[in-house]
Amino acid sequence: MLLSICIPTFNRLPYLKEAIDALLPQIEKTMPGQVEFLVSDNCSTDGTADYLAAIQSNRLRFWTNEVNIGGDRNFLKCISEARGDYVWLVGDDDLIAEDGVARVLTAIEREHPDLVVADELAAGEKVYADYRSCLVGERSRRRPLALTHTLISANIFRCTLFDAGFAESHLWTSYAHMFGFIGNISGKVVLLPQVLITREERAEFEKYPSFLCVKHAIYLWYLASRFKSPSYRWLAVKSVCNLPLEFGSRIKFHLKKLFRR
Repeated sequence: MLLSICIPTFNRLPYLKEAIDALLPQIEKTMPGQVEFLVSDNCSTDGTADYLAAIQSNRLRFWTNEVNIGGDRNFLKCISEARGDYVWLVGDDDLIAEDGVARVLTAIEREHPDLVVADELAAGEKVYADYRSCLVGERSRRRPLALTHTLISANIFRCTLFDAGFAESHLWTSYAHMFGFIGNISGKVVLLPQVLITREERAEFEKYPSFLCVKHAIYLWYLASRFKSPSYRWLAVKSVCNLPLEFGSRIKFHLKKLFRR
């Protein structure tokens, strides 16, 4: 199996239906044994299990967790179940372009990279020798690549690179899925634009991550040390300085939810 496409989901059935409608026809066009499709239902209560059971496709494998194990643990569950040489986690509220799967497969087969990044900000496809040269080559961006591709749907990584134990030890950071593979990349990195379709409005978090600025900073500091990129230490410091803005945003978020009731 070359590629495992995995969707972790919880109580987002309308979004999930759109995601599957976009992905399944593309997957069924691929050669048998080339791509598998997994969905991990995190004990949803909105009819997700019944919907998945009604899908008639031998390319889809799904399960429902006995209890809600948390979003980040559900990411790791998907990866542990994957049988492909590469793993692509796709958010249940993300959409993939009509040729997205084919373009990812082409990049994998041509370059044999350690990582493919579905990069919405790239002007065109780029290939870097390793992750450090990618960070250096993309350092002029207004929004750092190292943060923009922490979106789970943006990463297609070689499965053998994933360190489940290291990822598990970083669950508290909200970036466990990144800690699992990013430090083990030594080979090529491909930036692939126009794979993801950006929604005007994404689904709301069931539980919004706390202290996200600090978690950004921890992840950036790790990258700075691992890939000898001192500029990312400065970005980590700047991220911590945004903590008051995050608190203000959280207050606004909760007030908005309160007045919707």
